[in-house]
Amino acid sequence: VCVTTMGQSIACNCLENIELDPSSRGKAAVERLDILKKGHTFTRNALLGITTQELFVNLNNETSALQWKTINNKWTKESNGEIDLTTSVKNVKLHGEAGLQIIGIDDAIVFEIKAENSAVRDQWVVTLNELLQYWVDHPDSKPKSTTTAEKVSNKAEYFKRREEEIEAREKISAERKAKYTTGGMKYTAQIMASRA
Repeated sequence: VCVTTMGQSIACNCLENIELDPSSRGKAAVERLDILKKGHTFTRNALLGITTQELFVNLNNETSALQWKTINNKWTKESNGEIDLTTSVKNVKLHGEAGLQIIGIDDAIVFEIKAENSAVRDQWVVTLNELLQYWVDHPDSKPKSTTTAEKVSNKAEYFKRREEEIEAREKISAERKAKYTTGGMKYTAQIMASRA
């Protein structure tokens, strides 16, 4: 939180574009990841914003996914899930006074939660963005995805997302092949004509 006016805190986007130096994974970066692995309690809106759910969110040991599960749940059924950081997350943004949004590859909001205060939120935003940037700078350090259908409560959403990922990879593969196959028949016809 950067600005306070008339007793109210107003969030700014100053942490979203922070220049991080994750190239040297120092002791501090490892300590920040350990804090996320231990997890924290957050809240999110439920039942069209009528009520809120308490969630326990943590980074898995492989640092490849965020795991969450509902706790102290009276109004909605118990659920859990995983957000794959390696394939479906672009970045993490600030939202409101103490909220954060996990933004997907397609710039859609994948997950939105609210921390108890802005300090906790800022710690999660900076650490997750630092981790994502480290994978961009050092692709060989990026762990394999560990998310499976068994680890999520909404199986239909999981399989829908997997199908979208497969279709996107097939599209990229087809585009890559297209640049090699565009002139194939043209050159074959020229060679055949030159032999005749």
